[in-house]
Amino acid sequence: MSYEIVVVDITKGRPQLAGKAFGDHVFEEVVAPAAASRRSNSVLVLSLRGAEFVTGSFLKAIWLRLHPDNDTAVPAVVAHLGDDVRTEFDIFLRGHRLLGVEALDWTESAISRARCHGQIEDAAWSALRALVARPGSTAPELCATSAEQVSPTAWTNRLNELHHQGLVLRERAGRAWRFFPIAQEVERG
Repeated sequence: MSYEIVVVDITKGRPQLAGKAFGDHVFEEVVAPAAASRRSNSVLVLSLRGAEFVTGSFLKAIWLRLHPDNDTAVPAVVAHLGDDVRTEFDIFLRGHRLLGVEALDWTESAISRARCHGQIEDAAWSALRALVARPGSTAPELCATSAEQVSPTAWTNRLNELHHQGLVLRERAGRAWRFFPIAQEVERG
């Protein structure tokens, strides 16, 4: 599956990104239009280039709207994080028991390297690593090649959860789904 990378600058030229009100403004003016116009096989890369400081309330105003509890997330990652911003992003995610991805390297059609931040359960991490090793696999295919003693249904549940979180894309393959990680290489961090 090929997909399109859509880079969105969410700093609006500011080095300090603070507050829910500003986050809501950035979401409505910058992120929502990009999300609405993206194709189903697109991944948003939210660029924080030049940001020196970011608050959890700013991140919450954007990230939680892209990753709703009751719906599938818009596939989105962050990029260009300085050390302080990366730390704040990780604290925000852990505080909300969420998972987020930082794109480390990408082209117009693929994220080659990424780092997971926040909270990821071992089963989900295992499923993501297996999928990175075998992109385009179905749950039964991953089950057949895994040393883990879990059923195809458990694999389906894990992969669907990763899809719900916006970490994998999927396409129909008969009665099953083929899953594709949003990054070719993923590290835990």
